[in-house]
Amino acid sequence: MNSAAKKASIVNLRQEIDVVDERLIKLLAERQRLVEAIVIVKHAEGIPARVPARVDYVIDRARVLARAHHLDPALAEAIWTEMVEWFVAHEERVLDMTK
Repeated sequence: MNSAAKKASIVNLRQEIDVVDERLIKLLAERQRLVEAIVIVKHAEGIPARVPARVDYVIDRARVLARAHHLDPALAEAIWTEMVEWFVAHEERVLDMTK
């Protein structure tokens, strides 16, 4: 493969990554909207932001799904742990403001 073909190929691949990144952002925005709805329910029902069994389930499920889709489970665990911790902290802030 000559350098012009390699360059065109990497440009195309980067464009595909950009499309995937946008889809991921849209999915995260959808997840955030769902978390916002859950905060309302948690507030009404007196459920704490952090439910350890649920956190464990979500992260374990991410590892299982990663394996099923040929993604490194360690990567999925790292990303999901960070994401879940961010959302739990967000829920805690919102629930504290409603007290």
